[in-house]
Amino acid sequence: MWWGWHPGWWVLGGFVWLLFWIAVVIVVVSLVRGRHHHHHDVGAGSTSALRLLEERYARGEISRDEFLERRAVLMGTAPPPPPPPPAPPPSGGGEPTEQL
Repeated sequence: MWWGWHPGWWVLGGFVWLLFWIAVVIVVVSLVRGRHHHHHDVGAGSTSALRLLEERYARGEISRDEFLERRAVLMGTAPPPPPPPPAPPPSGGGEPTEQL
């Protein structure tokens, strides 16, 4: 015996070291991903769709009213759309269109 270690303890020690290094890798990846996401969310327009909409408005591709309407939809503050107009009455049915 070597310092109280029995044969086979090295397997457990190797397993513990493996778990340690896996945990280190997970922590490093989490920190890198967290910093990456935080960097992109800073500033006006936290979503890419909103930033794209703001860029289109700045270039003059869409009107102010269209910008405000689309921004409201993206932000979730848009009122529900109006109901569709009523369907026109069916035409035809045997009535003559010209009098003879």
